Amino acid sequence: MRPLRLLLCVIGCCAGITATAQDQGAKQRAMTIFRNVAERYKSNKELHFNMHYRYAAEDKPTVWLDSLKGDFTFYGDRYRYRLDSTEFVGGKDLSVILFKQDQVMYLARPGADMRSVNPMALLDSLLLKNDSVDCNIQETKDWQTIVLSFHPVRTTKRVEYVVDRHSGFIIRMINVVAARELYDASVRQKVTNEATYAIVETDLSDYRETDVAKDEWDLGRLFKKDGKEYIPQPPYQSYKIFLGSPDL
Repeated sequence: MRPLRLLLCVIGCCAGITATAQDQGAKQRAMTIFRNVAERYKSNKELHFNMHYRYAAEDKPTVWLDSLKGDFTFYGDRYRYRLDSTEFVGGKDLSVILFKQDQVMYLARPGADMRSVNPMALLDSLLLKNDSVDCNIQETKDWQTIVLSFHPVRTTKRVEYVVDRHSGFIIRMINVVAARELYDASVRQKVTNEATYAIVETDLSDYRETDVAKDEWDLGRLFKKDGKEYIPQPPYQSYKIFLGSPDL
């Protein structure tokens, strides 16, 4: 699921940018594009879009090994997305994952580093104050493509964002990452071939604004807390709840 965390990071960073940037050089231009994208993501309504996530080995980029389809909705600092039979609901204080096939509800707080991150400072450090990141921008009348290349190559080799000039939204993300990062954290350390990379492509489509459905964002529809006990609510009453943070 790491590529989806990357997606959340990108959207979170874009939604938090408020500072201006001078149009000087590729990195400054990239900052300007991200700032403009941020303005499009800001909304008083829910923003909803579809996702198509797939990956391939870097040496066989046209042979897709697996794919997932789902949809993503966010409003302010809250988000909800579905991939096949798994649903994620959360915000800055608590996240919930519903594993529907296994009937498991997983509750956790985001890490302190994510709660305190300053998106503008993060992008500034990544682009303007980091000589180990190269930036290339390709612009046409329809698209703006930002390509970030990392050296020396470690976990991530390249990240690419494609922005639709007409809508102002990100419509594609391409990440070239160490293949071991696609494995579950419990087995990642056992994958020894660190030289193997994978192409992870995420297409974002059918952007649309919807009216805020407050009941859908209320985590109380998923569970109730009675003392120290968490009780799943209908239609999830048969789910088992697991706590991923000791302070819940």
